[in-house]
Amino acid sequence: MAIDTEKIIRQRINFPDAFFRDEIREGFFIEKKMKHAWAAQMEVLREMDRICKKNGIRYFADSGTLLGAVRHKGFIPWDDDIDIAMLREDYLKFFSVAEKELPDGWQILDIAHGSDQLFGRITNGDKYDSCAEHMLRFHGCPYVVGIDIFPIDNVPSSEEEERVWYIILKYLQGLIYRLSVDREAWRAEDMKEDIKKVEEICHVKLFQNKSLKFQLANLIDGLVQVYRTEEAEELELAVFDIARDVRYKYKRSWYEESILTPFENIMIPIPAGYHGVLSVLYGNDYMVPKREGGDHEYPFYKKQDLELQKLHIERKENGNNHAEF
Repeated sequence: MAIDTEKIIRQRINFPDAFFRDEIREGFFIEKKMKHAWAAQMEVLREMDRICKKNGIRYFADSGTLLGAVRHKGFIPWDDDIDIAMLREDYLKFFSVAEKELPDGWQILDIAHGSDQLFGRITNGDKYDSCAEHMLRFHGCPYVVGIDIFPIDNVPSSEEEERVWYIILKYLQGLIYRLSVDREAWRAEDMKEDIKKVEEICHVKLFQNKSLKFQLANLIDGLVQVYRTEEAEELELAVFDIARDVRYKYKRSWYEESILTPFENIMIPIPAGYHGVLSVLYGNDYMVPKREGGDHEYPFYKKQDLELQKLHIERKENGNNHAEF
């Protein structure tokens, strides 16, 4: 079936040709392939923005995306992804409508859709796609691209409650980490005491015929939402913090309003209290570029390239040189 080229071009974000050239920003070389990936991610962001506006959902640029918006008016040169945060109520609402709102073939990764990760992610597909329509829609980027969406939760008002709350969260997260590096730990004898302790503390029953990692993730997901009250003065991306053993706490007032700010050639909302957020995350001198490290290997598409190379080799060895992706 013929594709409507003009319609796709009209509906996508308009980038000048110069945007897709190799470029040096802040002394860092950005290859044009990354520029195409950036543009594709921005298309995913725009689709999320459409859903949020339609359903009265608020969101904010977060982490490196927030820093990039404030300091660079776009991506941090050495960043390769988009991070978004939503207050828990908006987060739950977004993922409750996302399945019916997103285009066919797009993927949703969150705990309600069977993922054992504690934050959400939407992607423009589930595999490398070099068909003409996809390449046109996503500015020549064949990779699976998406955006990460983090829930912002309330911190307990009582210091003692917060201490206990966080200890339990860290304990559960530690068990998840253990399972991530040792898949057989669930059935190991030395895990039995931990399982018993979790059951007693959380008043639950863990089932051995089900994924323990997913069961523990569900427990954490429930615990971070316990304090669902606007009386809490502090907020935290708790699921992000427990996984990295850090504490970044924010004032509720910082997220009461948002400000639209330039990001490459679009506008994105940032928290009105962005200075406080960025100072907590990166220090008061956050406007000075420091090549902040990411949480994954740069560039993100390196892994997809390696998988494609492996598949090409396998196809060639099997006598099939006409693989389609």
